[in-house]
Amino acid sequence: MVTKSNFQAIIFRNRWFTCLTSMWFLMWVVIVLSQPAAVAAAGAAPVPVKASGSNEPPQEAQASDPATCKGILQQPAALKNALLGVPKYQSTYIIVLSGTAKDKITSPTPAALANLPIEIIDEPETNSIVQDLHLQNVHRVPASETSPVQPLVDMSSGKTEAVIMWGPLAGAGVIDLALDDKVSEFSIDRPKDPPAIYAGGTSTAVPCSAAIADDLDSFGVLPAELLVPVNLRSMLNTPTPIFSMQNAEKGQVIFQQVCSRCHGQYAVRDPALAPVDLRKSIRRFQFIGFKYIVMNGRSQKGMPPLRGTLTQDQIALVYQYLVARSKHLLMAGPK
Repeated sequence: MVTKSNFQAIIFRNRWFTCLTSMWFLMWVVIVLSQPAAVAAAGAAPVPVKASGSNEPPQEAQASDPATCKGILQQPAALKNALLGVPKYQSTYIIVLSGTAKDKITSPTPAALANLPIEIIDEPETNSIVQDLHLQNVHRVPASETSPVQPLVDMSSGKTEAVIMWGPLAGAGVIDLALDDKVSEFSIDRPKDPPAIYAGGTSTAVPCSAAIADDLDSFGVLPAELLVPVNLRSMLNTPTPIFSMQNAEKGQVIFQQVCSRCHGQYAVRDPALAPVDLRKSIRRFQFIGFKYIVMNGRSQKGMPPLRGTLTQDQIALVYQYLVARSKHLLMAGPK
């Protein structure tokens, strides 16, 4: 016969077992993340990593120049090239607000947007957002190369006060139509593919691309990847990239474009700029731990998450660059 006291004891043991199991799992994860880095683990079969979309080294960063975006909406090929040159926001859709909608809506929650008149381009990804957010008052306009940002054109003439659009395209439209001081912008929904008309292909870095990225940054738009938490469990089987000097040199270019403002030009400790010497700290991490930190950031230490800013292939290249620096294989800059 199970008495009340016996039953409580059983419940207590079950809860204690569950707690211990969770604690052991967390301890195991910490151990995995803190193990010394291995460039190519013995007996393992890691896969080589190539630069995203190309075998060529990343292009040099271009200076931002909004003037180069003027008139680009009437040049389909130049527009596509500029939009594909904004990798940080390739999966990001935004809502642009003007007029009374801009004043009333400071946080674009589904409840705030449910009955707001919103204009969109009639294409699958934007329609998916409409369904995801249960928007009720949506006006659709056809996709068109001759008028690629028609909803923003309608906004500039006062026909609508809310537009949902792919982030890079919206950025180009806001610059070309001189709407910067008339609108607010917010990321909306989870990562989605670019519109089909702009998907695929390669891009040559141009100043207009940098201007579009700067414009979105200035409004505080977050890459859509940052709206989705990092799933550590899904990363546990991430293979360590096979090291090569070619990849390390590609990683150096990326590091100096993205990471050097906080970590110094060559990953060397500088008390005034970079308190951590990455040549030394990289030795404490397996690739999985390094990748997790880069993607998720370290808010307590002021490091922002770089999901959406760097692709997973680019993270692997930066990792190989830091491994090369730690092993004195790349001696550029201070030793």
